Amino acid sequence: MIIAITGTNAAGKDEAAQYLESKGFAHFSLSDELREIARERGKDPTREYLVSLGNELRRLYGKPYLTERVLNKAKGNPHIVISSVRNPGELEPVASTEGFKLVVLDAPAEIRYQRARARGRIGEEVTFEKFIRMDAEEMSGAESEQNLHRLIATADVRIVNDGTLEELHRKLDAVVGSIRRRERASWDEYFMNIAKQVATRSTCDRKFCGAVIVRDRVILSTGYNGSISGAPHCDEVGHMMENGHCMRTIHAEMNAVAQAAKNGVNIHGSTIYITASPCWTCFKLLCNAGIKRICYSEFYRDERIIEAAEQVGVELVDLSRFVGGDGEA
Repeated sequence: MIIAITGTNAAGKDEAAQYLESKGFAHFSLSDELREIARERGKDPTREYLVSLGNELRRLYGKPYLTERVLNKAKGNPHIVISSVRNPGELEPVASTEGFKLVVLDAPAEIRYQRARARGRIGEEVTFEKFIRMDAEEMSGAESEQNLHRLIATADVRIVNDGTLEELHRKLDAVVGSIRRRERASWDEYFMNIAKQVATRSTCDRKFCGAVIVRDRVILSTGYNGSISGAPHCDEVGHMMENGHCMRTIHAEMNAVAQAAKNGVNIHGSTIYITASPCWTCFKLLCNAGIKRICYSEFYRDERIIEAAEQVGVELVDLSRFVGGDGEA
């Protein structure tokens, strides 16, 4: 989703953009682009100079020039907010994108004047009457100049920001809906999700399990439950049951340790991520293989491992709800 923000001076455009940032949007300001170009030219980025510079750039390089600059910087971001739009032509690269909205912020002139004075946006010498004249100058301009009047006329949403920040946030929520900040998966969640994918290779349908052995955030080995290599699998010939267990199957964590041994990979001091906690036999094998941390997404049957893990100094981590994902692999 792309949200473009425009509006009158001191109507709250920056506050709106900052709030959308907290909702997961990447924020890019056309005014910041102008300030960057002004600095490159060695010019003082006053309001008057930035207005003149914007008009010049649109005339020389086309009206979408500043927007194209920020889109190049925004590649890979699914949700973008572009603030300080001043000319309808600046919307040409984004107006046809899915979910696009042009949001106009406004407020009574008296409120905007007091905000601008309080924030140092205008000098002490700027009277209310001069503030109104400056507003009028920005409302209408030539084809390549600032033209807020035309932007406001084509806006999808108009927000009157004459109240508190909380009221502004509620109005913005109504515009963007339920978009939330993307949160990166923790390392524990990341590797457990890989273990779950490994489990899709399992060939014993009594329980599909996957295991991933990791050290220093690098995967050393993987395994899933299945029969001896080269022998028929349970999903081909059925289960080999003994005392309620399928004896045809080698457990996922055993296969992960065997794969490491086969390939000469040292797993001492590593972490194993398993979709189900190990049975007693597998637990003993993991301990003697040098595994120091066992993470599982489901506790499965054998409670003997809890006391034994404490005795031998192996950490057991329940990741069934991916809570507290600060653990290091």
